[in-house]
Amino acid sequence: MNVDDVVNEQIAAAERRRRAQRDRRAALAEARQHGLRQRHATKLVRIGRTEQVGARLALAALDRDSHTIAAMLSTVDPQQARQAAAVALGALAELGLTARPSNVTKTRDALLLMERSAHQDDDPPPAA
Repeated sequence: MNVDDVVNEQIAAAERRRRAQRDRRAALAEARQHGLRQRHATKLVRIGRTEQVGARLALAALDRDSHTIAAMLSTVDPQQARQAAAVALGALAELGLTARPSNVTKTRDALLLMERSAHQDDDPPPAA
């Protein structure tokens, strides 16, 4: 073997190592992206459910139905209850700030639409 053959062999070995490293990085990046998509989908489902509970809470508050509010808050975990209550309070605060009769109707209609969407979105999104 002459020197040129040894150098060419070393260059080829270095290229194989670079290619293998690039392939490992690409596989890791793909796995990371898959995990991110799964976490984001799960988070969107959780946020959607919290907003739907908040909409129902706000509707019950508008109807002055304390029994429904208590029952709903007792069925969810404390963290989700706080988040749902924050959504409901935000909707009711907005309603209080813009208390013309047409705004009350629009807010109630929006809350009803959010509540109805709960029944359509009960299934989690398919895994990507």
